[in-house]
Amino acid sequence: MTATETPPGIRAPERGIRRNVLSGAFFLAVLAGLWLSLHDRIGAFADLALRPRSLPYLVAAFAANAVGMLISLMTWRSLLVGLRPVVDLRVAARIYFTSFLGKFVPGRVWGLLAQLRLGKEAGFSASAMSGVFLLNLAVGTLTGLALGLVCGPGLLGGQGWLLLLPACAVGVLLVRPELLTSMLRVAARLVRRNAPTSTATAAGMRRSMVAATVSWLVSGLHLWSLAVLFGADPLRSLPLCVGGFAMATAISSLAVVLPDGWGAREAILMVVLSSVLPWSAAGAVAVASRIICTASEVIVAGGVLLLARRPRPTRTHDSPSRTASVPHDDSRTAKS
Repeated sequence: MTATETPPGIRAPERGIRRNVLSGAFFLAVLAGLWLSLHDRIGAFADLALRPRSLPYLVAAFAANAVGMLISLMTWRSLLVGLRPVVDLRVAARIYFTSFLGKFVPGRVWGLLAQLRLGKEAGFSASAMSGVFLLNLAVGTLTGLALGLVCGPGLLGGQGWLLLLPACAVGVLLVRPELLTSMLRVAARLVRRNAPTSTATAAGMRRSMVAATVSWLVSGLHLWSLAVLFGADPLRSLPLCVGGFAMATAISSLAVVLPDGWGAREAILMVVLSSVLPWSAAGAVAVASRIICTASEVIVAGGVLLLARRPRPTRTHDSPSRTASVPHDDSRTAKS
């Protein structure tokens, strides 16, 4: 060891301290973003939640968005499957839900940085993780805008045909998913950035688009439950709420300076809901939607991360004699 080298025993604690500081700063920023989003709305929502009639609708809304969020993990993981190394669901959930919390901090960069750091610990290159991040963003935005087609004519009037563009794009990408990878590489060249060296498989991107669509459909049911609570016609408001939530979330996600599209999503939802509710009720539903979504997302993400940190149970069904009798096959391990 030379005089300038740092002993391994010293370098490891330094990395651990730096990682803990960065993690702490990240979650403090998330808490600050949550406070800015909700601090002036808690009182009005508490009044609503205390009404006995409201409880079933609020529980249904919470459950719908929580399930939709869990399905969104499959959207992201489908893009990861096929890359090397192969990670199990526990590791994928830890990476995804940590970066998911980054959306409450202004700017998309925080979620990407979290994926890069945790992906590196799992053995993925920065190029692979950035490619998966961008593909997931594109899949979510395109499918969300495509589902907005069901409420677009009423919302956009004569310009509703514009939503045919993302719907057609999703259809084309289901047939030729490799086109999305090609567009990503062209965009990287245009901004003079290195294109991802490894990307998702065609089958993975198809599964991701299907999972994203299902996630939007399920999550949108929370807005429908809230709209019905405030007096909207159940049949008329169902497609409007599902399509409107997907479209509003997809559009507001492009406003990267706003934490989780704060303000932008509510404004779009109020316009969408005004066709089935009075303007004041539409505003109340938009506020309730924000609170329900934030609560379910934080609780689900936090719960999954706590479960992911638990040690794996030891497998006791394999006897020593059995494990000793099976030779180690490097080639088979590499393929698994």
